[in-house]
This record gives sequence, structure tokens and C-alpha cells, in this order.
Amino acid sequence: MIYQFMRHTIMRHTIVSIIIAGAVGTMIVPVAVCQTELESSDDREATHIIITGTRLQSTTETTGSSVSVVSEQDIKDGQYQNAMDAIQQVPGVDVVQSGGPGGNASVFLRGANSEHTLILLDGIELNNPATTNRSFNVANLTLENIERIEVIQGPQSTIYGSDAMGGVINLISKKAQEGVRTSVSSQAGSYNSYTQVGNVSYGSEKFDASTGITRQDVGSISSANASDGNSEHDGYENTSISNRLRYSPIRDVEATSTTRYTRTHTSLDNSGGVGGDDPNRILRNTEFFTRGDLSANFLEKTLTPAAYISYTRHSLADNNEADQVSSDTIHSSFGGDIVTVGSRGTWTPAEYFSSVVGWETQEERADSYYSSDGAYGPFEENLYGQDARTNSVYFETQTNYNKKLYFDAGVRHDNHSIFGGATTFKIAPSLLINPGTKLRGSVGTGFKAPSLVQLYSSFGNSNLDAERSVGWDVGIDQQLINNRLAGSVTFFRNHFDNLITFNPSTFVLENITNSQTQGFEIASTADVSERLSVRLAYTYTDTKNEDTGESLLRRPRNKNSLTVVYQPTSRWRSQLQWRVYSSRFDNDFSSYPPQRVSLGGYGLVDLALSYQLTGSVELFARVDNLFDKEYQEVQGYGTLGAAGYGGIKVTL
Repeated sequence: MIYQFMRHTIMRHTIVSIIIAGAVGTMIVPVAVCQTELESSDDREATHIIITGTRLQSTTETTGSSVSVVSEQDIKDGQYQNAMDAIQQVPGVDVVQSGGPGGNASVFLRGANSEHTLILLDGIELNNPATTNRSFNVANLTLENIERIEVIQGPQSTIYGSDAMGGVINLISKKAQEGVRTSVSSQAGSYNSYTQVGNVSYGSEKFDASTGITRQDVGSISSANASDGNSEHDGYENTSISNRLRYSPIRDVEATSTTRYTRTHTSLDNSGGVGGDDPNRILRNTEFFTRGDLSANFLEKTLTPAAYISYTRHSLADNNEADQVSSDTIHSSFGGDIVTVGSRGTWTPAEYFSSVVGWETQEERADSYYSSDGAYGPFEENLYGQDARTNSVYFETQTNYNKKLYFDAGVRHDNHSIFGGATTFKIAPSLLINPGTKLRGSVGTGFKAPSLVQLYSSFGNSNLDAERSVGWDVGIDQQLINNRLAGSVTFFRNHFDNLITFNPSTFVLENITNSQTQGFEIASTADVSERLSVRLAYTYTDTKNEDTGESLLRRPRNKNSLTVVYQPTSRWRSQLQWRVYSSRFDNDFSSYPPQRVSLGGYGLVDLALSYQLTGSVELFARVDNLFDKEYQEVQGYGTLGAAGYGGIKVTL
């Protein structure tokens, strides 16, 4: 019933009415993940409050989980416009894209499959239930209204249920500052690309609102690799609108809402490699996400009840008419919906103890239609209105002894309407040996329910079992020289059971694959001076399919990034980033059966510069792939060469 109301009412709104609905929803819809700030305006000395890794308040100083934060300043320094670019610098994270802008982009956390990463926006689940593996394409996720990005590594099913086996990436929206603020930026550059971004915000004690709009137009490259004779450029268009609202009608009562609408238009090719070009294949994608939260504080803020509701809608259409290159035709449409309702109560009777108990119910639905006709004859498949419900309860507690030893533990039980119940747990202790040294660790279990497509499509299997995992990590964080030098080392291992795999002999999905990933991450930051800082991140990931003994596809064993931020004067600021990837394996589908091939390693250098012309006018420029390196992330698909961009930003 909730699903029918959300689908038939919300999706008929225009873009303008979406924003208005977000404002109204702030006052009438229960919800609420509280938003947080840095404790210091100086990033070098700041302790980040983490809202993703636990249902209870935690900080980077006290949490036992492995956490990385991409701050608003990091986003600005790199001039990142999309989430996939911003998270490339995070240890343990690898993003692989098929083709240029708009091509499907998959996230691998510590070698886990892309569908094992849960992508959130202010707690809204973005994963698409209408895709085969229920993953999310991060290529279209712009950053016009994002304050920071939190990445939590390792199994997080205890907190977030299915899809969080490998970890969670949560984008946190900006909070409006006091008064009215506006900004507009315009950028142009290589590949006939144009980007405009606008922001407006208003903040006061009781009410604040922030809205961002992005428009991207890119002439792009051939999605199929140009070196294989593909010359037709595949353009990309993206229009995104995002909004965050907060309203506090009385003291200790607060309502918040987040709303995001995205519409993209992506030209595709039929395949990678030789003969992949297609001049008229178009993917149209529409996404709508919204969430409202209501929270209150009682008994001198020792008791905090909260409630929330969120809605996710994905709509895709892939159409390809016959043309001069191919007589094949494709007509398809895919729709996925998720409605989540939940509440929780947090109790903090003392500074050294807090706990939370909550429940959640989620209904997901998938519809799809696919029709093709070509050399192998006509084919048609329908997936009409399949749905599933998951009811969940969870409990988490957090204690500390003398503000030195911190201990976080949680348990969750999910009951899925199709495959049954699953219980997961997580334990994450940390020990502050002295103000500059922390030992930490975590161990947890995860699970992922089969997607609706995996259960009910023509190649699906209604007898599939859930995928499950066990993961642990241990690490040490060290700060020196008055926090001007910081470093961390983390060792991790994950084991995955019952992974769902397509069996080419039966043309049906089966639980046949087990795999493991293990390795270590090194991260360090050095504030050499007030004007110069250096960040280093290295990840070693060893992956293994235990059934075949082979490494998992598309994961580089070694990844290293070096980021240097230099501010020679108060007006100039620059960032130089060098990312190096070792070779990785992929499948070559140009022959049958597909052949396993190795894609060579590569290094990329990006440079970004900005100049504050006046107090309200900023000029900026950047060069991606400075040395025009040729490389492939996916066999047969193209990547951008050297590209330059420049623009202006006006803030009032």
C-alpha cells in the first residue's frame, strides 16, 4: 500500500514540484539521520564525526571501523564533479567504468563485487532493484550539493542489511550556513564538454535549506575503444537537482528531508572491441530519491527517538533501431522502486554508555521489458511487477572505559519474504594508547539477498540462497608532530560464500562460487607547511575465486595515489594527483567462449588550479590525464585521453 501511494503520486510531479514536495515533506514526513559538522574549521586539526559506520555517534578518533572521509575541501581541491572521481583517492576503493562519461561505473571495495557495496545519500538507499545484481551506477551521481563522502570498509549488514557485504559509501548533503548564499559556476573544455552548477541556500536557527543544480553536456569519445576502429562519439547529458531541508519548530525537535532528481541521456555502443560502434543506441535514465526524518531529544537529551521514510525510483530505457552499421534492434525498459520505513530509539544515560534499538521494513519492486531482433532471431522477456519485503530489527551498543578503550557491538535480524531469515553481527573495538596512537579492529558478517531479476527473470532461479560473508580488519593509526603527520596501516580479509554466478552450460544463475579477498592499506598525510600538504594512499588486494583458483576480474592487485595540495599565495591553490594501477584481468567477449585477458597497468596524472580573483569571483582550470596515457579499465572499451577544462565561479 505504501509502495502504490509513493509510486503513483510522487513520480507524476515535475522537477519544480519535486522541490516543493521536499519542503512540505520536511514538515509532515517522519524521518531522521542527524547531520553533523567538523569540530574544527581547520581540516588538519579536525576530528570527523561519523554518521555512517554506526547508529550511534562516533568519531574518526574513537571508531574501531575502517573509515575514510572525502571532505568538502578535498572535493573542491580536485574540482570533482562526480562521486566516482572523488572516491578514487580512497584506500581500498576502485572504480571501473565501461566507456566514457555516462558509461556504467562499478565500485569495488576491498575486492568485493560491485553489488556488495551499498551507496547511500543521507541514508537513502540508491541501489537499483531492477538491475541484475541490484548494484548502482555511480557515473551519474553529481556533487553539486554534497558536503562530504564517508566510506566504511568491511561487512556492514548489521547496520544496513543486504547489499552492504563489502561496505558502504554515504554522501552527506550540505547544511546551509546562516543567511542567504548563492553561487553559480560555468565550465567548458575538451570533448565539447560544458558544465553549469548553481547553488542557493538559506540558514537560520529554526529553518535552513540548500539546493543545487548541475547540467552536464559532453561530446565524449567512442564508448567502444577507438583503437579497435570505432570512431563514432557517444555523447552524454546529465541534469541533476538536489535539495536538503531542516526545520526545528521547537527546541529539541528536528525534521530533515533530502530530495534528488537526475535525468541522463547516454549514447552507447553495441559492445566493446572491434565492430562495437553503434550510431543510434540511446540509454535514457531517470532517478528520484527522497527521504524525510523526524527526531527529538527527551530527558536532557539522554533519550532520542527517531523515525524515517524513504523512497527510491529508477527508470531506464535502452532503445536501438536498425541502422547502417547493424540491422539488430533493441527495445527495453526497466523500473525499480524501494520504499523503506523505520524508527529507532537511542538511550545515552552516561558518557561512557549508549545503545540503540530499532526496526525497519523495506519493500522493493522491479519491472522490466526487453525485446530484440537480429541475426539470432527475435527474443522477448518480461518481468512484471515482482516484489519482495524485508522486515528487520537491530540492536547496537557502544561503551568506553576512561575514554581510552572503546567497544561497539551490534546484531541484526532480517526476515526476507522469499529466502527467509538471516542474522548478522559486528564487533569493533578501539584502544587509544596515547593521544596520538590508536589500535583498532572489527569483525562482522554480511549477507545479500538475491535480486528480483536473479530470482524471476528467464535466466533466474527461485531456489537461490543468499550470499554471505565474514570479514575482519585490524589497524593502527598514528599522529606525530602536533598532528601535522598522520599515518595508518590496515590489514583485512573477507570470505564470501554462495556467490551467485551465471552457468553458461545451463543458462541459469546458480550459487556456485566462493571467493576471498585479503590485503592491506596504507594511508598517510603530511602537512609540510601551512601552504603544502601531501597525501599518500596505497592498497594491496589479493583476490581469489576459490572454485577456479583465479583472481577476480577487473581488480588491480596494487593501487597507489599521491596527492599534493599547494597554496603559494592566499589567492592561488593547486592540486596534483598521481594514481597508479597495476594490471588486472578481464574477459574478452569477441570470441566464444570468452577468453581471459590481462589489461596492462597504467598511471594517471591530474592537475587542478584555482585563483581567487576577488572575494566573490574564482577562476579555475584543470587537466585530466596530463600525459595522455592510453589505457583500458574494461576490455574493449574506451577511456578519455588528455583533457583540459576551465571556468568561473561567482559566489554571493
